[in-house]
Amino acid sequence: MLFVRSVLGGLVLLTLTGCAGTYHSYIDNLQLAFAKAEDADLSLEEVINAPSDLLYVQHGERPVAAMALFKVEAGQHKWVSADKAMLIMQQGRLVRTLGFSNDLLYLTNTVSDPVQKHNTIRPDSSWLRLADWQSGEYGYALRSRFEVLPAQEVSFFQQKLTTTLVVEYVQYEDDANYLRFDNSWKNYFWFDTASGTLIRSEQTLAPFGAPITMTYISRIARLVSAGDQTTAQVYSDEK
Repeated sequence: MLFVRSVLGGLVLLTLTGCAGTYHSYIDNLQLAFAKAEDADLSLEEVINAPSDLLYVQHGERPVAAMALFKVEAGQHKWVSADKAMLIMQQGRLVRTLGFSNDLLYLTNTVSDPVQKHNTIRPDSSWLRLADWQSGEYGYALRSRFEVLPAQEVSFFQQKLTTTLVVEYVQYEDDANYLRFDNSWKNYFWFDTASGTLIRSEQTLAPFGAPITMTYISRIARLVSAGDQTTAQVYSDEK
């Protein structure tokens, strides 16, 4: 409960200092809120009442951390953590990172990303883009193909959601600057079937990186709450 109070207290401070509009003041408030080492685990009520959208993030084997939505700018969602890391996403796709050991600096051709319109993905859908990484690799080509798996159940807050799972098969097409044993990997995107909302993804940015699992816990809380209200209304109508 101490962690929960710290998270919510920190978020209240974020709201109060939001008018300043500075990244540093936002981070200062997050330091207290998200500095715990254990997995983040908030109740449905706590997530619903939080003054900022929350994202659960697990990078490799590290504990699950909570990140808060800093701003939405030019169609990109920017999420920040207590240790000053930032994830920048465009329609659910990680397009840039800050504060990681080898940051993704740039991704081209994002407007053609099939994940942005997952319900139009076909067996022959593909996506080619170039990526720049902080380690000194620039303009490396990544090619993806996709598979859509309907009716995949996931559970959050003791309730089941039916999702459409998009599996992305990524191929690293260029010769690498460093010795590698694998040039391909998979990404996963779970969309709530009823609403089309992206609620979870697991994205590996490059063969040398650990997967980043992102759970849109605030979106899930809203979906679960809406489902509870619909169930209650149906029950009331049947009486």
